Amino acid sequence: MAYLLRLHILALFIIAFLSWPLTVSAGIQEDLIWAIEKGNLFEVSKLLNKGANPDISDNEGYTPLMIAAKNKNLKLAQILIEAGAKLDIRNGYGETAIMLASYQGQTELVKQLYIKGAEINHDGWNPIIYAASGGHSQIIRLLLSGGADINSATDNGTTALMMAARENHLDTVAMLLENGADLTVKNEHGDNALAWAEKQNHQSIVKFLKSYGQSK
Repeated sequence: MAYLLRLHILALFIIAFLSWPLTVSAGIQEDLIWAIEKGNLFEVSKLLNKGANPDISDNEGYTPLMIAAKNKNLKLAQILIEAGAKLDIRNGYGETAIMLASYQGQTELVKQLYIKGAEINHDGWNPIIYAASGGHSQIIRLLLSGGADINSATDNGTTALMMAARENHLDTVAMLLENGADLTVKNEHGDNALAWAEKQNHQSIVKFLKSYGQSK
């Protein structure tokens, strides 16, 4: 009986020993998420140096790099990029870090992500359409200089020009047209950028687009 008891205790010890690294690893990852949410750069760096995974995601699929982009935290993003964070992971909404940075108007972060190899031309919603949605013309110019397709469209046919018109960004609409955006493109419902502006009652854009169309 005593022999069996000793075997049982030994087995429990072995199980505990083998699971210890997993427990420690899980603890590091939880601490990293906490540090990311708090924007604690020192703690983030320390945990990454200890081996924390920079690509761990939350329940919605947001990685630390995405959170940094969404929160406009350039320094945090730089730490994660240098730690080898993957650039093109998508969250539960199909968004990448450079898409979120584009929407938030983070020109420098978009530039750094692009230089590091983040994808800017891909199917569906992409950085240039996100930048247009936010009215960030400078980022659009940056993406165009990197070869982004100005007339790229989402699965339902939405383009950057449509989103700029929908969100009432007149300067961005003008800039897109100056750089080759096609006003005649329609989405799956048969609406072009002018139709979107009319639906949203953005009269300044409606007037501008009608004038532009007549000049062509």
